[in-house]
Amino acid sequence: QTKDVVKAVKKRLQHKDPKVQYYALTLLETMMKNCGEYVQFEVAEQHVLQEMVKIIQKKNDMQVRDKILLLLDSWQEAFGGPGGKYRQYHWAYLEVKRTGVVFPRRPIDAPPILTPPAIHNSQNYGSPGYAAGSLNERMSSDVDTLSLGDLNNIRNVTELLNDMVYALNPSDPE
Repeated sequence: QTKDVVKAVKKRLQHKDPKVQYYALTLLETMMKNCGEYVQFEVAEQHVLQEMVKIIQKKNDMQVRDKILLLLDSWQEAFGGPGGKYRQYHWAYLEVKRTGVVFPRRPIDAPPILTPPAIHNSQNYGSPGYAAGSLNERMSSDVDTLSLGDLNNIRNVTELLNDMVYALNPSDPE
């Protein structure tokens, strides 16, 4: 099912609306950080990286372009460059660099490129503790600033995530 999920994200990357592309990139980044080797392998195998290079070459939306540049730069570094595990990531980086594109610097406070596996303490296992009502307060304060377009984008991303969840088979480790 990983293959199907990555194909669905790739299809969203090919969408004409830059917001859909940006949200697909954000989802792809989250999957790469949290879903492990199966996703990393399929992104390379399903030519998602080539699609990202094409988007940059078309000189599309700057926000989408910058997001792709940051992802390609961080991924090629995370996977060990030309001699790394997945050479396709370094190839995509070099392909973009060859065209003269300058990669933006990553922020100093950027989260890790790949999230290490969680280590659970058996005594404190479960949901983290938050102050009562803090999540509700934070969520309700953001609702007032959402536009109809924002809500439509949230719906689109939620539908994509829903499709991905239903594509998973809990009994299949892949």
